[in-house]
Amino acid sequence: MYRLTLTFCFLLSALVVAAQQQLPGDRNIYNANPIGVVYNHELTFNVAIATPRNFFLGVRSGRLITYDRTRFWTLTFGDIRHSRERRENPDRVNVVSNRVSRAYVFGKQNQLYALRLGFGTKRFLSEKASERGVAIGYSYEFGPSLGFLKPYYLEIERADAAPVDVRYTGDNADVFLDNQVNVFGASAWTVGLEEVGIRPGVHAKFATHFGFGAYDETAKSLEAGVMAEYFVGNTDLMIESSLTPGVTNSPLYLSLFINVQIGKRW
Repeated sequence: MYRLTLTFCFLLSALVVAAQQQLPGDRNIYNANPIGVVYNHELTFNVAIATPRNFFLGVRSGRLITYDRTRFWTLTFGDIRHSRERRENPDRVNVVSNRVSRAYVFGKQNQLYALRLGFGTKRFLSEKASERGVAIGYSYEFGPSLGFLKPYYLEIERADAAPVDVRYTGDNADVFLDNQVNVFGASAWTVGLEEVGIRPGVHAKFATHFGFGAYDETAKSLEAGVMAEYFVGNTDLMIESSLTPGVTNSPLYLSLFINVQIGKRW
């Protein structure tokens, strides 16, 4: 994962350098010719996917500082998963409760969600061409994160009774790892909400930025980048055991992401 992240960062840097082009000092980044419109503010809504199978939503508000540079703040919320997660499904029906089993993640003990407030800068290195209407640049941000750690529950079947919700405690590893026959699936997401713990942290992002639409009032862009996030306190997502080979837990999370942004300029 770390080697893949370093390779991705190198490719992003090479792309940014190859795309570099100096703008004339009297031209705004949103101008493709001298009659372009100058915008001072930008508000976008963001939808992003990240490795490994993470997803987050957010909003970004920016203000134009110079013709090629925008300062912004971003608020996002999303989940964080372990790269070794593997879904399984017992694929059976409980005759007592008359319910079909749910898929579950083998060896999972906690779910982690993150609320991120970031402050950053976006800078364009090439002018939007009049034919294509695309400008290439980069963006970076850093700021605090607030992690929400929720216990992961499994439904365990009992003889002649409805399944019960059980969380991993360290003393019941046989239920979660050794004896899968009685696992009926993952419990409802709401189970364990009252046990959510708070984990403070920090994050940083760097991305290559592609802006579309030379004259558009509608802001449309795509970002591809890397994110690093660190939390204080226990954030173990998986059970470390000989039955979960290759699983290690760390408070540092690295991921690659693709972010789609759409919004308005004024």
